[in-house]
Amino acid sequence: MRRIRKIATYLLLALATFAACQAEQLKPVFRVDEAGRLVYDADARGNVVPDFSSAGYRGGGVSLPRVDAKVRVVPSGADDTRRIQAAIDWVSSLPLDSRGIRGAVELAPGEFIVAGQLKIRASGVSLRGFAGEGNETVLIAAGEGRRDLISVGSSASPELEAERRSVLEGYLPVGARELALSSVEGLSAGDSIRITRPGSKLWATDLGMDIAPARTPFNWRGETVVLRWDRVVLGISGDRILLDAPVTTALDARYGESYAQKIVASSALSQIGVEDLSCVSEYDLGNSKDENHSWVAVSLNGVVDSWVNNVTATHFALSAVRVGEDCRRVTVQDCSFLAPVSEIGGHRRQSFNTYGQQTLFLRCYSEDAIEDFTVGHLATGPNVFLDCTTRMSRGTSGSIGHWASGILFDNVHVDGGILALDNREIYNQGVGWAAANSVIYQSSAGEIITRRPPTANNWAIGVWALFRGDGTWIQTSEFADPDSLYRAQLQERVGEGAIQALGPRLMIANRMAVPELEQVVPELPRAELYEKKSMQVVHGQLQVDGLPMIGSDAGITWWRGRLLPTRADQFGYSITRFTPGRSGSGLTDDLHAVTNSMLEKGQVALRHHYGLWYDRRRDDHQMSRRSSSEVWAPFYEQPFARSGVGKAWDGLSKFDLFEYNPWYFQRLDDFAELAERRGLVLVNEMFFQHNIIESGAHWVDNPWRPVNALQQTEFTEPPPFKGDTIQMADEFYDIEHPVRREVNRAYIRKCLDNLSDQRNVIHVIGAEYTGPLHFMEFWLDVVAEWMEETGKDPVIGLSCPKDVQDAILEDRTRAAIVDVVDFQYWWYTDSDVFAPDGGASLAPRQEVRKWKGGRPSGDSLARMVSEYRERYPEKAVITTLEIKDPWAYALAGGSFAPLPREIDSALHEVLGKARPLPGKANVAWTMRSDAGDLVARCGKGRTFDQSLLHTNFEYEFYSVDAKSGSTRSEGRFRADSKTLMKLISEHELFWLRPI
Repeated sequence: MRRIRKIATYLLLALATFAACQAEQLKPVFRVDEAGRLVYDADARGNVVPDFSSAGYRGGGVSLPRVDAKVRVVPSGADDTRRIQAAIDWVSSLPLDSRGIRGAVELAPGEFIVAGQLKIRASGVSLRGFAGEGNETVLIAAGEGRRDLISVGSSASPELEAERRSVLEGYLPVGARELALSSVEGLSAGDSIRITRPGSKLWATDLGMDIAPARTPFNWRGETVVLRWDRVVLGISGDRILLDAPVTTALDARYGESYAQKIVASSALSQIGVEDLSCVSEYDLGNSKDENHSWVAVSLNGVVDSWVNNVTATHFALSAVRVGEDCRRVTVQDCSFLAPVSEIGGHRRQSFNTYGQQTLFLRCYSEDAIEDFTVGHLATGPNVFLDCTTRMSRGTSGSIGHWASGILFDNVHVDGGILALDNREIYNQGVGWAAANSVIYQSSAGEIITRRPPTANNWAIGVWALFRGDGTWIQTSEFADPDSLYRAQLQERVGEGAIQALGPRLMIANRMAVPELEQVVPELPRAELYEKKSMQVVHGQLQVDGLPMIGSDAGITWWRGRLLPTRADQFGYSITRFTPGRSGSGLTDDLHAVTNSMLEKGQVALRHHYGLWYDRRRDDHQMSRRSSSEVWAPFYEQPFARSGVGKAWDGLSKFDLFEYNPWYFQRLDDFAELAERRGLVLVNEMFFQHNIIESGAHWVDNPWRPVNALQQTEFTEPPPFKGDTIQMADEFYDIEHPVRREVNRAYIRKCLDNLSDQRNVIHVIGAEYTGPLHFMEFWLDVVAEWMEETGKDPVIGLSCPKDVQDAILEDRTRAAIVDVVDFQYWWYTDSDVFAPDGGASLAPRQEVRKWKGGRPSGDSLARMVSEYRERYPEKAVITTLEIKDPWAYALAGGSFAPLPREIDSALHEVLGKARPLPGKANVAWTMRSDAGDLVARCGKGRTFDQSLLHTNFEYEFYSVDAKSGSTRSEGRFRADSKTLMKLISEHELFWLRPI
């Protein structure tokens, strides 16, 4: 009956494609023998079509478990996020049963408003609603915020044994489930292992991935394309082990020695289910391309043996279900992705996606998506899409990342789109060969692309489409036998009963009454209160709780980035970088991880500004309008919102300069709040001059440019390029233009509004600001106006060239709102001063290239600090210049000194009470407290001023280790003691504590 139902669907496709089908027809690579068994034909090296049947819950062919509800939640009519989360947390606290299951949270029929995110962070928990017309459970993802509505698990890298057990085969073919190891000691049946196939330059060369067109940086770094399989040992015989699933790329010793490691521990969660829910994302009804709403209905990370069943996702921007790279044996069945709302562009509308292993997508449906069924970078499978269908597909299903292997599209029908096992060449910065040893089986699409990578294969069997590529084509425009490869493999491996496990899951009522939430959780947990470490400016020093804030200055990455997991973390912090559906270092930064990293590295402040441009395609520095909206992630978000109207230079819609990107500003606010908990600081650089100067590419995607904005900003158009350079600074800093003036005024006020309740923030005009005095005056006037209107008192920094800095500080009115002086764009050397004029339409690095006088020494930087602290004693001084002598810098009065984190606590306290003494030629940099403590930095021609000693005092002399910050008492001495004088002459860093 299945075949009869398909004939009508395929007949028109067959007629339409018959003339175009010129692909070479090859004999089948497997067949069903007389006994009904599958027989595989290996190639000359033993490679066969892999067995895909281990994909799915518990390795395939196992029915999803029945989970009894333990608590029931009914809609309240208000935001139910906390109530549902409380129910999840309560079930998470219950004991596991023999199956590893705790129980389910049952959501009653009706509409639940979820303004936040629901998180499942314990094994054995299910979240289940009701399905059926008029009796369904609906979760409304309310409000703004690009969140995953339901987040299951978190990243869970396994702990591996140190020993690497070498794979002994010189060549282990595709499809192999047995391999020999150099040692099997300590391994037993049931153990989990990780098999690693290292990447190599030779392999990249053999694949043709070592080069990219026109010197673009889109070639592979072979050593970063590392393949890993997590498998279960089923048996051991001698030095050979049997695995639960095959390898999906040959292990070839020519490209490096493959090896196995036992997984000794894992934080992965298991036995988690999400079922029978209709998820709907609210969006701006006036903007059909709105992206300021929920992007993913259900995300899974760090889970095994789990499932998502009968979940409908409506209006989400990215996905119904996403499965992360550290997931295994997951089933997603009978789910739908409907009526998505987003820009029509890259990294949107990826309905069902996996980066994991052994994932089964079964009977999933997608409409109006771009990349309906996809597999990500280095996913080693087997991953299966079975009986999945699309309607009105706009793009390509298949692999979207480097070398995903072991993919099966089985009875998949892509309406109007492309189904591809392809070399995607430069797509997304050189994905190149995206699929290997994968199969399109008994499927149809508007177009099917199958290409054969060197060292591997791809097969298209029983397919109906317009065909393209040099892959292995078998039975094109014909029906293949068996009807489903996955079902045939599963039945042969497990038995007839396994097929029944693939049927639709029926809702079964609970066997007993389910308590209401209020019965088991009578009072919702209160929001956790955090101790704050708020920054204060105290007598010209930035402090927390009376102690100087110490640590280095950290910047962000504002262009470049990669999605390949082995390369993503090569790029630094960027708190407004956005990678749809993925988080982690180099992707969408986890803000907790960022602050943890800053503390570990001894960093105290993070300087942030918007990115150079949004789209990674522009990293090529070309100035041309892009031919499509296929933008590449990671995205460096801009502060302005896309309007949903028109087409900007990058192919997405134009910006509205009076509407702001909620995600961008919320990320800044979230980081600033977290920074205050951790004793860190956000330096909020409002503008970024790099966009308006130097390379012409810097300007072409800028939101202020007329072709990119709804507003008539009236910048010169076409831009006045000089070769491949541009100078838009004069126009940008023109405050007389009525539209541009009002755009900038409103934007400055938005930046202040957004962080108005955050104390650990220093606002500065921008990054790389070498602009004119009049724009700095305008900026400060807007700040002053806002302060007057709101009664708020933000910390304001002055970051600009020396002439502009001095002019502002001599302007009593404007200087009054400046709290911090920031040295970046000028400096003293030991014999000269580098101080280019502001407003010269040159970038800082262009000015530096003209300068031949060197950089500041530790002493000359301290002299800068001392001079400005003496002139403006209540203003703090910070810098991005290299601090070559942190102690001299600190004792001259500088804030954010990179002193040792382990500094003696008593000395740290004294530094918070002391003030710098005026600098004098050849005199040690010295601070003195009201109690008479003296802390001095000598050396480099500077000696201690003995006249500072109080003749009636006795002092305890502490030598200070400059590297560790530790102190050691050398004894107590009268001020006129010769021993004290000798100690002072012998030490470059010391503390004199009056007794």
